[in-house]
Amino acid sequence: MSPTLKQGLRSALGGWRKPGQPVPARAPYQRMPGPLIWICHESVDRSGAALLARLLLRQRDTVQIVLSTLSPESDSSADGPAPDQRVQRIDPVPEEANLLREQIEALRPDLVVVMGSALPGALIRSCHAAGIAVVLADARPPAQQPGFIGRRQRTALLALACRIIARDPESAQALRREGASSARLELGGELVEPAEPLPCSETERASFVALTRTRPIWLAAGLPEEELELVLSAHTHALRHAHRMLLLLAPDTEGDAVELAERLSQSGWSVARRTLEGEPDEDIQIFIADDPMEYGLWYRLAPVCYMGGTLTGEGAHPRSPMEPAALGSAIIHGPRLGRFEAEYTRLGEARAARKTGNATALGEAVADLIAPDRAAILAHNAWAVSSVGAGAAESVARAVLEELDRATAGRKS
Repeated sequence: MSPTLKQGLRSALGGWRKPGQPVPARAPYQRMPGPLIWICHESVDRSGAALLARLLLRQRDTVQIVLSTLSPESDSSADGPAPDQRVQRIDPVPEEANLLREQIEALRPDLVVVMGSALPGALIRSCHAAGIAVVLADARPPAQQPGFIGRRQRTALLALACRIIARDPESAQALRREGASSARLELGGELVEPAEPLPCSETERASFVALTRTRPIWLAAGLPEEELELVLSAHTHALRHAHRMLLLLAPDTEGDAVELAERLSQSGWSVARRTLEGEPDEDIQIFIADDPMEYGLWYRLAPVCYMGGTLTGEGAHPRSPMEPAALGSAIIHGPRLGRFEAEYTRLGEARAARKTGNATALGEAVADLIAPDRAAILAHNAWAVSSVGAGAAESVARAVLEELDRATAGRKS
C-alpha cells in the first residue's frame, strides 16, 4: 500500500479510537484578536518556515503566526525556539479527523500555509470545508512518485489550494503536470536563509592588503591534521606557478597552532603565526591564521579558499561554504561534503565552486585560480547563491500576505 493511500485511510478512519486510548497532548494556544496564519511544514523545512515567519512579521507586525510540523512523530522541541516572540510553535498537525477539527476550531486561522512536497489531505480538505484558504509555499513534487491513486489524490488536493508557489522552474513544471492550475501557480524560489557576511576590522584588512600588496593568497579554512600534507603538497605545486604565493592556514582546532608552526619550520617552510607575529613578512610562505574569530578577515584577503575536511571527511569544526561565498572568495572543495552537502550542491549547480579529488588536483585548482578573472567568475556565482534566498523569501512573504488580505476581506463582506 502506498504511503499516500495509507494517509488517506488514516484520515478517513481518524474519528475512531480504542476505548481508553488517550488523546495526544497538544500545546495550548490562546487565540488573540487579529489575523492568524498557521504555517505547517515538513521537518526538513523547519528553517524555511522560521524564515518565512520572521519575514511575515517584518512586513506585517499585526499578524499572529503559529508553526507546526506535518509529521505526527516529530518532536516539536527539536525545532528549537520560535524565530520571534510573536511566533508560537504548537504540536504537529494531527492526522485524526476529530483532533484536526478541534485544532482548527481552537486556532481559527485566517490562512493556512503548507510548505514542502507533502500534501496533507486531511488538513487541506478540512480547511476547505471550513472555508479557510490554503497556500502551498516552497512547493515541489515528492521525491518518490506516487502510484495511480496517489497521483489522483494530489491532483484533487492541488485544486483546493488558492495559490501555489513553486520552489523552482522544475518544480513548477512537475506541479503543472500533476494538475496544478497555471492561473494559481507561480514561481517563488527556495526559502533559504541568506548568508550573513562575517565581520572583520577594516583597519586590519587595509593593513594586510598594504603589506601583501600584489602577492597571490589562498586560504585553507578549518584544516584538520589529516589533510596537512595534502595542502602542503598543493601549496608546493602552486608555488611553481607563483613563487610569491602565500598560504593562510587556519587550523581546524585552535590549539594545533603551536605544534603546527614547529613542524612546518622543521620541514623548511618559512612560517609566522597570527597570535605571535601578527602579520606576514615578505618572505613568509605560510601564515597560520590561528584566531577562529577572524575568518571574516581571512575570507576577504584570500581570493581562493579550500574548505578543510572535504578531501578526507575528517575535521571537528568544518566551516560552511556560504561563509566565503558571501565574501567573494572562490571555493575549492573535495568530495566529502559532510553536514554542508546541501550548500555544496547548491554551489555546484550554480557553477560557483570547484570540486577536486586529491592534492594534485587541489594544487592545479589553486594555480589555475590565481588568474583573477577565473577566480572572479566562481566568486560572483557563489555570492549570487549566498544572497539569492533573501529576495525569494521576501516575495513569498508578500504573496502570503496578499492571500491573507483576500481571506480576511472575504469574511468581512
